[in-house]
This record gives sequence, structure tokens and C-alpha cells, in this order.
Amino acid sequence: MSTLDACRNRSALPPARSDRPFGYYVDDVFGCAVTVGTPRVDPLLWQRFLEGARASYTRHGVAAALEFDRIADGRSTTLFFCAVDEAGRVLAGARVQGPYDRPDETHADEEWRTLPAGRAVLRRLVAARLPDGVAELKTGWVDPTVPRERRLADMIGFAGPLAATVLGVRHTLVTAGDHALALWEHAGAVVADEVPPTPYPTARYRTRPLFWDLETFADRALPGHRRRIEQAADHLRRTATRSPARARAVSTGARSERRT
Repeated sequence: MSTLDACRNRSALPPARSDRPFGYYVDDVFGCAVTVGTPRVDPLLWQRFLEGARASYTRHGVAAALEFDRIADGRSTTLFFCAVDEAGRVLAGARVQGPYDRPDETHADEEWRTLPAGRAVLRRLVAARLPDGVAELKTGWVDPTVPRERRLADMIGFAGPLAATVLGVRHTLVTAGDHALALWEHAGAVVADEVPPTPYPTARYRTRPLFWDLETFADRALPGHRRRIEQAADHLRRTATRSPARARAVSTGARSERRT
């Protein structure tokens, strides 16, 4: 069964294996399949992801924050999530960086460059989590033509703990403006109040860091979100052809490429 076949028959459980190295899941509320891939394995889907992200960031007046030229080659992206409809349209997405080796490798570190004291606190928080593994969620977007009742923005929030599951790490970092904190908190992320907000990407924003802890996020997530995230994680395990150890190996290779 292909990803799109599963999308057409959303009541069916995904098969034990699929042709997707990192799996996919199907959510009845979203009304489509959510794939997990890499730019190298899914170059055409990656291009559609980038097109949607650029349109979304431009529409919101923060195109510079996308850093399109920096991310377009895919070398900084370990995994990316795409919500794909029956026609193959990418309706929403998010990408993942890491796992990291050092606290100054995160993109969030750059976002706090104008606040040295806050940046130092952020680095300490990341450093404390590095032994258990830290990934970072970036570039979340949703096609504005998608009906609100499908709540595809939640797919981005779900990607935080699901990325940790796929990569076999404990923590996922994300940054968000005050207006968007609830999206992440509803999926179990916790605001790092120790870090002062930063005016990123522009002075209009008060951006804060949040962390998901794979061992405790379920206690904080909304009950409905927790159930759906757990189902999605189970579906990803059923459909993936690569284990977390293999996913980490892929990410290590990607980091090696970025350093050359």
C-alpha cells in the first residue's frame, strides 16, 4: 500500500512495512497522510515542501527568516514532515535539524545572538540535554487554502515528539513567538522561561524557546493530542524501513557533509 493509497483509505492501519525509509502516518482529523523523509531520499517532495514554505513565509512578511538559499540544498535538514493529500499536494510541513553535538549548533543559538546573556542560558539548557539527544524543529507552515477544521497546524506540533521518536533522541527544541506558544504547548512542549524572549525574526516578535521531552511530554499534552501522537508514533514504527539507529547514522552523515 502506498502513502496515497493509505490516504484514500484512512480507516486502514498502515502495513507492517512500506517503501518509506522513515515511515508515514494517517490522521483522520488532518484528512491526509503525513510522510517523513529526507531531502536526499525525497528530492521532488522536498522541492514542493520548499515551495510551500517560501509562499507561506512570504505571505506572513518573514521571508528572510526562512533562509531559503541556506536550506534549499537540504544539507542542514535531517528529516522533513509533509502532509500530502490524495492529489499529491503538500498542504503543510516542518523540517528537523540535528541531533546536535554542541549547544552552539542550534539555529536557536543564532536567534539569540543579540541577547548574549539569554544566549548563554539557552546554551546551558541545550548542553544539559545533549547526553540524551537534542533535535530541533524548524520551518513549520500550512497552506492557507486548507479548511481550518482540519487543524493542520497541529501536525507541526506533533512533529516535535515524533521527530524525537524517529531519531531516537529524547529532546526536541523549537522556538516560537508568544502568539504561537499554545500550538506547541498543546502537543506537550514546555517553555524555557529562564531564557528571555528575543526579537526574532523582527522586532514585532517576542520569540521563546520550548523543549519536548519524550519521556514526559504526554503528561503535558492535551489528551486528544497525546492519543493522536501516540497513534502516529506507532504508525511510523510500523511503516518505517529504517530504525532510529539508522536515522541517527543518516543525520551524522548529513552533519559531516555540512562541515565539508
